Amino acid sequence: MTNPNNFGLMSADYDLARRGYPDEVFEYLKSFVKKTRPETLDIGCGTGISTRQLKENGFEVIGADKDSAMVEVAKQRSPEISYFVAPANQLPFEAEHFDIATAFTAFHWFNDEESLTEIKRILKVGGIFSAALKVSGNSDDRRSAIYKKYAGDNFDSTRNHFNKEFLIKSGFSDIEEKFFYVDEKYTIDEALILNKTLSLWNLVPENKKPEMLKELRALYETDFADGVVIIHRKISTVVAFKK
Repeated sequence: MTNPNNFGLMSADYDLARRGYPDEVFEYLKSFVKKTRPETLDIGCGTGISTRQLKENGFEVIGADKDSAMVEVAKQRSPEISYFVAPANQLPFEAEHFDIATAFTAFHWFNDEESLTEIKRILKVGGIFSAALKVSGNSDDRRSAIYKKYAGDNFDSTRNHFNKEFLIKSGFSDIEEKFFYVDEKYTIDEALILNKTLSLWNLVPENKKPEMLKELRALYETDFADGVVIIHRKISTVVAFKK
């Protein structure tokens, strides 16, 4: 079975199909700091989608991801941004270097005490750790049934995304939550590619992947007769402060 966390295998599809975040998310994050261009580390940056948005919204940003293939795509897409191949529990930066550390739909991969202790180390006193997670609403039950059928019961890797236990254990405090909403539009083909960028895709046996895509296409064609797939997104955010 392929490693379910091996995103490098789908880096091209990931960069093509994944959408960014609404500007309101970045405005909200920036409201917590006084600096005009806060020093920011985007952890689990993937192909740099959120990293580029951080830069466009006035953050002085560096990206880091454990997957070298994802980082290579990020470098090609935005060579003006510095990217590092590094896991969240071994960040190659000095202590108290950053004002903000972010994780955009990535925190579930390193929501553990070791990684959060390391993230706290590289943040300045009073610095911020912010995590955001996109979840979809429409057709979710039927789509989830297809995912479970082909990828198994543990297809949802985001289950531990907002367990605050390790944030508290690692010394973060004043945890705040806020929600944002956005509609994302895809063609049916783009929506199918999007499914191939999810970690569950690596859990599906190779000989079953065409069947899964066929079922998903039928679902989209039923729900979106005009060929435009609209996914209603809820974006959950958590902001926590280094004591």
